[in-house]
Amino acid sequence: MVRTSASTYKLYLAAYLFNQRQNGDFSWTAENIDGFDRMIVNSDNDFSENQINLYGADTLSAFMEKQGWYSSVFQTGQATQTTSYSLQLLLKDLAKGTGPFKNKSDRTKLLNLMGKQNYRTGIPVGAAEADAGTTVQDKVGFLDDVNNDAGIVTLPNGQRYILVIMTNGHKQSNLSGFPRIATITKNIQKIVYGADAGTKVIDYSK
Repeated sequence: MVRTSASTYKLYLAAYLFNQRQNGDFSWTAENIDGFDRMIVNSDNDFSENQINLYGADTLSAFMEKQGWYSSVFQTGQATQTTSYSLQLLLKDLAKGTGPFKNKSDRTKLLNLMGKQNYRTGIPVGAAEADAGTTVQDKVGFLDDVNNDAGIVTLPNGQRYILVIMTNGHKQSNLSGFPRIATITKNIQKIVYGADAGTKVIDYSK
């Protein structure tokens, strides 16, 4: 299902810029480093909007389609859109270092920034509540009643999984939906990776 991306679109833009760097068409100038870092950590919009205007929605869409991701993330004059499955595919490439994430230093840079981004009340909180010591590298998006979170979760034993949760409505505004995302995350992690996983049915609604 296609949903409003909000700032999770910045993962797609990061992938495009990494690909441009591999082709010699983007470099880590002091200005680009500052803008990119703020785009991921603070979810600032100035750098990302400048890059979208520079390259154009059609060019970005063609790149997304080539990767096998949702190809209409960027549309001129419209809010960015995506699907949870497309974000999952992107995060899989990022976790494995494939596709546009083959450059180890760029990949490490993005993952490190995602690991310290400012909005931690969704997947990171829920994953840690399910299993203390769990770490999360994620990118959030929030716009009006949309709260999204997409991340790579690493359990204390080293197991990893990808989780994308996209929500809207429910009388949400600003960041008010992220505690719900945390609860969903906690329940999912306990169901799949908890001590009782696959052995009995547990009522997580309580």
